[in-house]
Amino acid sequence: MGPSKYYDYAASVLFTKRHRRIEVLKHSPDLKLYGTGRSAAVFKIKNENKVMKVFYPLFETTAIQEKQNYDKLNGNHYYPAVYDSETNYLVMDFIEGKTFFECLAEGIPIKPHDIEVVDKGLQYAKKAGLNPSDIHLHNLIITKEGNIRIIDVARFSQEKNCTQWDDLKRAYYRFYQHPLFPKKIPKWIMYTISKLYRLYKHFTTRERSG
Repeated sequence: MGPSKYYDYAASVLFTKRHRRIEVLKHSPDLKLYGTGRSAAVFKIKNENKVMKVFYPLFETTAIQEKQNYDKLNGNHYYPAVYDSETNYLVMDFIEGKTFFECLAEGIPIKPHDIEVVDKGLQYAKKAGLNPSDIHLHNLIITKEGNIRIIDVARFSQEKNCTQWDDLKRAYYRFYQHPLFPKKIPKWIMYTISKLYRLYKHFTTRERSG
């Protein structure tokens, strides 16, 4: 059996580097660019309820690691299922909904139940032998049906103790649930908070290790 059509789709994707950022230069007409991240670009596949995550050059180890982590999750309903993969791409469920980041930007309420479900999904990953890390507002999705899905699990195999989800939960209960706290937050404010948080974690980690 020869390469799958997904292999051909991935081969059609070309990247270029501009101003220190990786951008998509070209791709098959059967792919629609859905978003880009630190290590990959995500495309919606034409006439299929699936997405293709194509990793940038030099990020093949990330693709392999993420596939191995999804295998350990074994198609659990908290996470997308993987249908095909190679060293530079994954084909997964297309999850239609709003990320927590989009909910905050648009004023869509995030309920305590949503936080509890994320906790359950992360507990499942721990029982599967993974170490949930790098949990942020962009990889938590509320579907149109109101279900919670967790994506981007490549860093779930890190050994370090990541407190990011605990910090987000603490901010949710301390600030977001306060009656006077705004439920709609401009994106620029969230990006600024994220940068300050990363700087804070970087320097506190250096102090502990030093």
